[in-house]
Amino acid sequence: MDNENTEPKLSEDEFDWEAFFNPEDKQEWEKEKLQKKKWKKFIVKIVSSLLVLALLISGLEVWINIFNLPAINFVKVSNQLSKQPEVKEYKKSVVTIEWDGVKGTGFTVSPTGLIVTNEHVVEHTNRVNVHFKNGESYAGKVIAMHPEIDVAIVEIDAENLPFLPLATDKNWERWVGEEIIFIGNPLAFTQIANQGKIIGKAQLTGWDVPVIMIEAPIYKGNSGSPLLNQNGEVVGVIFATLQNPKIETKEIIGAAIPSFYINEILETVTD
Repeated sequence: MDNENTEPKLSEDEFDWEAFFNPEDKQEWEKEKLQKKKWKKFIVKIVSSLLVLALLISGLEVWINIFNLPAINFVKVSNQLSKQPEVKEYKKSVVTIEWDGVKGTGFTVSPTGLIVTNEHVVEHTNRVNVHFKNGESYAGKVIAMHPEIDVAIVEIDAENLPFLPLATDKNWERWVGEEIIFIGNPLAFTQIANQGKIIGKAQLTGWDVPVIMIEAPIYKGNSGSPLLNQNGEVVGVIFATLQNPKIETKEIIGAAIPSFYINEILETVTD
């Protein structure tokens, strides 16, 4: 039989301090124990504070991108423009195109569900969700892609939809100097109306057709926004921002595909 001591061990609370330590030793031990507890709490508090700070910084970056001064200004402009009856009507035809976290803009060009957007908005999918201003949503199918001019056509199963007419004038350069309105879904917003001016044309490297240059506040999410003239016709579709090639500055302008080329694509889709 083992002669090992099998007496149960006492916990710290059960330990007979009076028999083991003198009162001064016990007091010192309790003091050290208390300091260790305080130190642990301090470490936990520091780690928690650092995590909260990291989350705040991450969130702040998002809000800075959304609520910078230009963004606040374009919401103000949009509220003013949206009071106009014609702009209210335009908005009925402008949609949000969304899939897997990607968001862009599109607009209906027929009452039976043909929608124009940018190819780069839908380049990695053939199915999208389409949301209208009135709250209605549809499953959309990408039926045509033209990366050479960054245009795509989406189709939804619907009837009697409001739509925007396309200007079909090939000599669109006559519109230079004209004031325009565009509607889109920039940043975290939807159905934002804004205004600008057509300032010329540009020939991009690798493109066979010239594009419209516009002076306007354009942001991520405006891709696919219709460019409307004073007659309510779509004269182009916004697809990018770029540095103004006409002057030696870092001025950023908007670029749009002329509607003449979009109309040609639609003719092949509907044949």
